[in-house]
Amino acid sequence: MKDQLMADYKEAMKARDNIRKAVITEIRGAIKNKEINEKIEVDEKQIIAIIQKIQKEMNESLEAFEKVGNYDQVIELEGRLTILSTYLPREMDEADLQLLIDTAVLALEEKSMRYMGQVIGTVKAQVESTGYLVNSGKLSGLVKVSLS
Repeated sequence: MKDQLMADYKEAMKARDNIRKAVITEIRGAIKNKEINEKIEVDEKQIIAIIQKIQKEMNESLEAFEKVGNYDQVIELEGRLTILSTYLPREMDEADLQLLIDTAVLALEEKSMRYMGQVIGTVKAQVESTGYLVNSGKLSGLVKVSLS
């Protein structure tokens, strides 16, 4: 992933694509900070977690700019989020996710909210083992509905 980011950075520089270059620089900077602060070499999973964190921060900023009506910033952030999403695995669609949740709920002794953590853990592991990304908030909401 680091090699891909570097190659994409060089390509963005040649194409004079300043937005793509800025997004990649932000990702590479966050990776470098983690490596320096924790004295480790980050792996694919950690890079994805870093990109997800950046994505979450951008989404929060996007909401704030929409509230105050700063639409120029909204448009710029939407473009940056589109670029950022190209470096993340696809999210599993809701129907497939619901199927995994239903299977996990059926395996329980009883349908109770106290098993929510267990169901979330089981489903999250299954989703990640398939190479998809899981949105924890969406997963939590679907599990809550299935258990109630």
